[in-house]
Amino acid sequence: MKWIFLCLVVMVFPAKAIKQYTESSCILLKQQVTDYKRRLGKNSPLYAKTKASFDIHCQSPIVAKRNGKISLGNHQTKQNTNPALTQTKQAPTLLSEKSIQVKANQSDPLSQLAYMFMPIFLLLFFGLMALYYFKKKLPEIKGWIGENHVRKGLKKYLDETKYTIINDVTLPLEDGGTTQIDHIVVSTFGVFVIETKNMSGWIFGNERQAKWTQTIHRSKYPFQNPLRQNYKHTKTLAHLLDMPHEKFHSVVVFTPNAELKTKMPNNVGYLKEMLVYIKSFDQEALDNKNKLEILDLVKSIKLDQGRKTNKEHVKYLKEEHKGNAAI
Repeated sequence: MKWIFLCLVVMVFPAKAIKQYTESSCILLKQQVTDYKRRLGKNSPLYAKTKASFDIHCQSPIVAKRNGKISLGNHQTKQNTNPALTQTKQAPTLLSEKSIQVKANQSDPLSQLAYMFMPIFLLLFFGLMALYYFKKKLPEIKGWIGENHVRKGLKKYLDETKYTIINDVTLPLEDGGTTQIDHIVVSTFGVFVIETKNMSGWIFGNERQAKWTQTIHRSKYPFQNPLRQNYKHTKTLAHLLDMPHEKFHSVVVFTPNAELKTKMPNNVGYLKEMLVYIKSFDQEALDNKNKLEILDLVKSIKLDQGRKTNKEHVKYLKEEHKGNAAI
């Protein structure tokens, strides 16, 4: 964020440093611009240069100080008959093309640089803003990409007559917080609760560890054991649906970017392996009536999807785990 403010400072100060001409000079310069436009046209380099000089240096013209003396008496109002003095008191004429060009070229070098580099400053500012926003939203974007990968695979390879998929389910907790489930697959063989991990690098961990490790280029990053994370999901769902916990099956899916370096339990792996795991349950644990009741209950209990629900869930996780939870 500090880079954004620094960029603003760099943009504002050159803009403030632009030298401004006096009112009389700006009037003459404007007349010269009009004359060039009439005689030479808008495509003339001389017109373009003079117009640019007017736009830069005549935004806030300097007001000339006026003499406060007021002439009194008829003898002071009489015209001077001396031709030499009359000539010096004539109204100023238009500046010549050469004098305008010299005056434009004699402007403050800092002002010229500010005018030239202003588009670059603007691009840099908006680029930094976009980078800051992207960095802030990167975990959310990665999570969505991983969930979308699993969502498509479940829909493609699971028979819809046997399995019903519910994606992105946020459930209320007894302590006033929320828990978020990536995918729920309801079937007569049980309810499969799926946690998706879109991670890269090497993954180390076992079922009993509280923290697993992600290794990227010799840098290690601990993260919550996804089996423990998903256990909370299955317990919450069983409690809300008032069903035995053994009818719920935990499944953790890693995307192909991750390389699992330790032997994982049967319910942890890549999408194709977990599809095989889900289909390995062939004994009916629920009848069709129970299945429909579960679907209706889940749809009635889950919170509405949207930015407000996601924001409150992230806030709860940060407070619960002091910002170190895997979202």
